[in-house]
Amino acid sequence: MVILHVATIKNNPFNGVCVVVPQHVTAQSDHAKVALLNTVNEQIGGISVQFTYDEGVGIGGLPSPYDKPDLVVFHECYRPAYLKIAGWLRKNSIPYVLVPHGELTKEAQKKKWLKKKVANFLLFNRFISGARAVQFLSHREMGLSSFGKRRFVGTNGTTVSAVDREDIGEKAKSFLYVGRLEVLTKGLDLMIKAVAKIKDEFANNGCTLSIYGPDYNGRYAEVESLIKENCVEDIVFLNREVSGEEKRKLLLSANVFVQTSRTEGMPLGILEALGMGIPVLITEGTTLGELVREYDAGYVAKTEVDDLAKTFLQAIRDKGELRDKSKNANRLALENFSWETVSKKTVEDYKNLCQ
Repeated sequence: MVILHVATIKNNPFNGVCVVVPQHVTAQSDHAKVALLNTVNEQIGGISVQFTYDEGVGIGGLPSPYDKPDLVVFHECYRPAYLKIAGWLRKNSIPYVLVPHGELTKEAQKKKWLKKKVANFLLFNRFISGARAVQFLSHREMGLSSFGKRRFVGTNGTTVSAVDREDIGEKAKSFLYVGRLEVLTKGLDLMIKAVAKIKDEFANNGCTLSIYGPDYNGRYAEVESLIKENCVEDIVFLNREVSGEEKRKLLLSANVFVQTSRTEGMPLGILEALGMGIPVLITEGTTLGELVREYDAGYVAKTEVDDLAKTFLQAIRDKGELRDKSKNANRLALENFSWETVSKKTVEDYKNLCQ
């Protein structure tokens, strides 16, 4: 099978789509002929077969066999360059799949809703409806979207390390968030306000919450203000972005990885933490709550402040639970999200779509 992924990405380790698309391409290459067509004029590290998009040449000008792929996979929806490519594919009877990465959920559609409503009506409804199927990253994302005549789940994956975290500690003290500093989507306001409600117990048990993320459009200052407004500067620490080996060491130094998103497709930060045997404290909005509960791989809260505060307290008061939860986290990742498992299933789903 010949698969061509189309994306608009750069070498940006702090953007989930930029990180995960190359991983999909590389992992699927073990099961099919796979290449990337990037609408940005930038070569992406780690991908052996890739092309940059030339509007004058189009897909038909790519070298064989990628000039006539069995399937094209678009990543994200609202990219004007995709419209012409999709039109050419429809004209040449080549099927395509759309992976919206959370853009088509009802919550996401509310953001800049008027602009999206007009854009959908004039341009993107035909692009979406012309897809052979819409590929969602989780069952929850699929349930929160009304787009797509044919729909299926093809999730993100992660590298799973066979670890035994004997050093994880007896009690949850070091809480860590690493990701984008998007207050509403990532629920950083919920996270900080929840800690503020129990700040005395947090401080008395020597607990800290560390937040790491890149500054973009003033978001660092926004989070910094939230910390000050809630008077938790002595227990909540904001830091600049980390990546690579520095990030790996930081994750391994934490007792619990925290993510309190209101909505997600399939959060890479949580998958990465689970794959390293790190228990998680998450909201139901992250899409992974059911699995974390099933495997007892951490703590799950409702996506609101009061229940989050109770869940933080549960994590702090649980003694001797972390080692078992660490092993469970690693097993959850291995059985559900290893790239070998994910890519093999996804390619099989693609083959079925093309029959």
